[in-house]
Amino acid sequence: SLASSYYRCYGTPFAVIRFSNVYGRYDHDMDRLERAIWVFRDRIAQGAPVTVFGADKVLDFTYIDDAVAGIHACLGRLVGGDPSVVGNTFNLAHGTGHRLLGVVDLIADTLGRRPEVRIEPSRPGEVTWYVADITKARDAFGYDPRVPVTAGVPRAIREATPV
Repeated sequence: SLASSYYRCYGTPFAVIRFSNVYGRYDHDMDRLERAIWVFRDRIAQGAPVTVFGADKVLDFTYIDDAVAGIHACLGRLVGGDPSVVGNTFNLAHGTGHRLLGVVDLIADTLGRRPEVRIEPSRPGEVTWYVADITKARDAFGYDPRVPVTAGVPRAIREATPV
C-alpha cells in the first residue's frame, strides 16, 4: 500500500482503521448519504413501507462515540511509536451482529410506530453477514466500545433533525 511504502521509505508511521456501519448524530444528511438507519427512520416516520433486503441479514453497527474513542486511542499509540500499532490494521466496530429486521423494530419502537415491512432478497454483491473481530484493537490500544445498538440507535434518532 501507499502508506506502507511511505513507512519503508520515510519512516512515516501508519495504522489502517476499518470501520463498520458507523452511525450517530450528524449522520442523517440524506442529501449526501443513504444509510440504512436513516432510510428506515424516514420511511417509518412518514408512514411508508420499509423494504429490507435480506430477511436474515446481520451487520455490525458502531456508534460514533466508540469510533472516535478508538481513533483517539489508536493515534495516541501510533504517535508514541507502539510496535503493536505501527503498520497494522484494526477493525473499529461494536463487535456484535444485529439482524437488520431487529434494527427496523428498534427504530419503530423509538418512534412509537409500527411500519409495514417488506422483505426482498439480498441484492447481488451485498454483504449478508458481517460481525467485526475487534480483538486486535482491544489488545493493541484498549479499544472498548460502550454503546450497543440498542442504546445508540434510539439516541441517534433523538439527536437527529426531525423528519
